[in-house]
Amino acid sequence: MRGTLLAGVLVAVAAVASAQEGFPLDGTWRSQAVAADGSERTLVLILQWDGKQVAGTINPGPEGVDFTGATLDPEGWKVKLVARDAAGGEIRLEGAIANLGKYNRVIEGQWTEGGRTQNVRFVHE
Repeated sequence: MRGTLLAGVLVAVAAVASAQEGFPLDGTWRSQAVAADGSERTLVLILQWDGKQVAGTINPGPEGVDFTGATLDPEGWKVKLVARDAAGGEIRLEGAIANLGKYNRVIEGQWTEGGRTQNVRFVHE
């Protein structure tokens, strides 16, 4: 009897813990990119997904940029994010989630900013 009760409690705790994860897009994602001057910089995405809509910020802080458009297509787990920087220039990410069932999943794709496009690999933290 105690073993059955303990197993039930463990299953319930595991279900609550996984629900808090916000699978598959919620959380903080980091990548390295090359800036226009050739220097490397860290890109940070804070993403929230409610099951239908994606919201979030690029490089949160005083100069953070909120998305003006974002989608997640469960067919292939394709992610598209669009934002406008302070000067009105477009920032875009088009990619797909890999390692979907794992905590250390990634978004691999193309980052476009300032008229330059480069390959990126965002890692979920």
